Amino acid sequence: MTNTRTKQKERTLYIILAAALAARLLLALVTEGYTYDMSCFVAWGDKLASEGPAAFYSADYFADYPPGYILVLGLVSLVRKALQLSYESRWTYFLLALIPAICDCAAVVLLDHISRRYMGQGRAQRCLVLFAAFCPLTLFDTGIWKQIDGAFALPLLLCFWLLEERRYLLAAVLYGVALAIKPQALLAGPVLAVCFLVAIADAVRDGKSPLKSVGQIFGGAALALLPPLLAGLPFYGAKNLVPSLIDKYITTASGYQYATINAFNWFAALGGNWQALDACPVFNLSWKVLGIFNIAVITVLLVVLAVISWRARQFSPLLLAAFYTVGIFTFAHCMHERYLVLGMLLVLLAAARWNDIRLYGAGFGLSITGFLNLETVYTLVGSDDEWLSSDTSREFAMAVGFAETAAFVLLAFTAWAICRHGAISPLAKVETIEKDKTKTVQKKLELCTLCIDPQPAWTAKEKKALATLTLIVAVVSFAYLGSMKAPQNPVDATDSTATSDFTPQQDAVEIWVYPGISTGGSLRITDAAGNELYQKELSYATPFCWTKTAITAPAGQTLTATIENAQMFELALWDATGALVPVTGGDALFDEQSEVPDTISQLNSMYFDEIYHGRTGYEMLHRMTAYETTHPPLGKDFIMLGIAIFGMTAFGWRCAGTLFGVMLVPLMWCFARRLTHKRWAGAMAGALIAAGFMRFSQSRIATIDIYGTFFILLGAYFMVWYCQSVLQNGVNGSLLPMALGGVAFGLGCASKWTGIYAGAGLAVLYLGVLYARWKQKQPGFWKEFRIAAVGGVAFYIVVPFLIYLASYLPYWWKDPTFGLRDWWDCQTYMYWYHSTLKATHPFESRWYTWLLDLRPVWYYKNSYLEAGLQGSIAGFYNPIICWAGLFCILLLLWRQVSARGTAKGAGVLILYASQLLSWMLVSRCTFMYHYFPSSVFALTAIVLVLTQMKRQDRAKKIGAGLCIAALVCFAWFYPVLSGLPVPTLWAQSTKILPSYGFY
Repeated sequence: MTNTRTKQKERTLYIILAAALAARLLLALVTEGYTYDMSCFVAWGDKLASEGPAAFYSADYFADYPPGYILVLGLVSLVRKALQLSYESRWTYFLLALIPAICDCAAVVLLDHISRRYMGQGRAQRCLVLFAAFCPLTLFDTGIWKQIDGAFALPLLLCFWLLEERRYLLAAVLYGVALAIKPQALLAGPVLAVCFLVAIADAVRDGKSPLKSVGQIFGGAALALLPPLLAGLPFYGAKNLVPSLIDKYITTASGYQYATINAFNWFAALGGNWQALDACPVFNLSWKVLGIFNIAVITVLLVVLAVISWRARQFSPLLLAAFYTVGIFTFAHCMHERYLVLGMLLVLLAAARWNDIRLYGAGFGLSITGFLNLETVYTLVGSDDEWLSSDTSREFAMAVGFAETAAFVLLAFTAWAICRHGAISPLAKVETIEKDKTKTVQKKLELCTLCIDPQPAWTAKEKKALATLTLIVAVVSFAYLGSMKAPQNPVDATDSTATSDFTPQQDAVEIWVYPGISTGGSLRITDAAGNELYQKELSYATPFCWTKTAITAPAGQTLTATIENAQMFELALWDATGALVPVTGGDALFDEQSEVPDTISQLNSMYFDEIYHGRTGYEMLHRMTAYETTHPPLGKDFIMLGIAIFGMTAFGWRCAGTLFGVMLVPLMWCFARRLTHKRWAGAMAGALIAAGFMRFSQSRIATIDIYGTFFILLGAYFMVWYCQSVLQNGVNGSLLPMALGGVAFGLGCASKWTGIYAGAGLAVLYLGVLYARWKQKQPGFWKEFRIAAVGGVAFYIVVPFLIYLASYLPYWWKDPTFGLRDWWDCQTYMYWYHSTLKATHPFESRWYTWLLDLRPVWYYKNSYLEAGLQGSIAGFYNPIICWAGLFCILLLLWRQVSARGTAKGAGVLILYASQLLSWMLVSRCTFMYHYFPSSVFALTAIVLVLTQMKRQDRAKKIGAGLCIAALVCFAWFYPVLSGLPVPTLWAQSTKILPSYGFY
């Protein structure tokens, strides 16, 4: 039995390793790599292969790596030439990542070996191994960045593990191998020295002669120098070997004289990124002085920890190496972003060695912060913000720097507790006795299924509370939404020219213009002599937007308006007193003067992407050619319905989205209630989403994101219902939520392709609950499985496809010849557009800034207000909800990777990640509202974390406090969400971060 279990564990490890290696190499194939490193690696390999080692380090040739890994790059170049692979070939990227990826997997094997010895083979041990195998930092570093840190870190990991085993000479050799690959091995040199000195102390304490240990020191030093010398010999020759190597290591280590070089550490938290070393941030002390002081302090602490741990017989090279390498990255100067990789891996090994959850938590935190660090630098390379100089990048670097420092502080306190007192907080109990089979099955069910407790009945009080909240949200959302009147009768000169004569009855000093559809036209107003009094270019950006311009139009003079290739709904002339000027003639240009607004604002004009989606709703209603075709049409179908009911007015093109924004509140209430089985959780979720900034602002603009988000959440609701029903009633009794879930999924896909991303999360849950059902050992499972398979195809493939097709009905109404071929051309065009888009925007943002709510999208600024007032509209998230949601998402993730998670938490994380992960590798222009679908699951995470607290009375108080804080924040920021003009002082008070540039 024991041998069988051991073989199963080994097979599991092999599967994990294969998947980890495949993930890295697949990422290497589909990503571009870090441009500067990639070009260097390929060029260095080609130079070595063509000119040989002796000519490699030629004068004025940049190569800041020592010889150790240059030989590997030369081998890669030879393989490339043999296979005739170009520099741009994806297989070149594959070859560059191959060795580091294998080394990453070897590090996982080492961690598995250590953890089995000290932790046993329980669930916590498997979670630790899985996290190491798919650690975000190493996955990104090796698979996407394509750096060689995995190859550099492995010999050092083995070195300190051998030192843990008191095998000094082989450890020294491995340290030398790392030193031959990268000079950063010197950062771990003090730990190596301490370990060899402890060997002498051990000999003295054990009553042995210390001479052997002294010999080990000198022998170890010689062995550590041997690999760099052997690697450098072909490059420099015997005569110049030592001075050339010394010069290479010195020049490489001193290449960048800055406080921090894109390393999000303590110096970055203080604003030191790319700051000159001689700059003085505090107390007239330069960054260099601060760095040297910090290095000295960390080194002294290393010695102190070594001494007290040796005295307490707790001496651990792995733990000391983890402490020191991370400490140097955190507090030293001239650090690069990838120097954290080694330290993070050492922390994970130390966690396995000491079976301590605090060390694992520090490693988890370092992995997340390191990943965010690399992602930020990687995605900004080649952009205007490559040096992370924008407010958004600086704020993000500071926030991540503080988080990284906090992870080190946790590591330091844990190291002190272990070294001084031997105080361990176990990650898992070592399994020595086989558990009861019934308990094991139950545990697996808890991990693999959603809760199957009965849903609480709806009470009259709860229904009344939900109805009241929804009504309040509706009133607030529809208030100040937009005017219900606007000119409806245009002069249509599409593909033609139209002229109209008119005569103002009073002197006019200003003209207001309200254009319609145009793809490139103009409006000209001339007098009887042909002199041009006014001219306006009309384009895709001008429809349904009032604009005003000064004009001189004397009373009684006949003027001529010439419209080319455009619609023009209305003109209006104003006199010096601010009154409308009566006009004779002009036909349809002056036939709806009662619809002219008193002031120009977002209440009567389109803003931001309304000029695409709102316009397309109008075009589809009037059977015109749709302008916006880069997204599926369902969202614009809803906009079209609003226009059909309320006319082409601001209220008409916005009301459908606003209605969906209101309905999001009861849906969120029901989703959280069903997931948690708690009434108060539903009420809390409803209140939080009601106070959501993005829900409010994004539903009141005629774009399509609100529809996609609503149906994504609706699909998640039905999937949770389906999973719960399957475990209670079987697949046969769960056809209703299965079918409804497929409909919701189809509606989401037809609204925006982000709905398709949600399908990945839904599929994981759909298959996961089948596995859980199988674990229940109910009779007739395979019949249920066949029904689930057929239902999955029918309701999650066929039905969504038909809904997606049906969303194109307005295209067919316009042109009955529109067929499947035309439909397919629309899909290929959408894919081509989004995959090749190179556009930039002043308010674009990267996905990682969304997590901290750092870069709002500035939708609208009212330029027609009197002095002392300001009015703007921006799209961002309620900071209270956003930051609390991120904390709870990370907490749920930590619980999962530390074997303390639940099925509910896993489900929320899957739904959250299925939306966010899709944006991580997107290089095109992205905006904060792309995080909208993920944000609703971050909000769900808040509720879930609170419902899982032991003290439910305390959880309810925290939830109430969050709701009150969020509602206060909503009231404070309401002007910038709605465009309501407010005094400048109020407007400026909302700029709580430098990157909040929306006034």
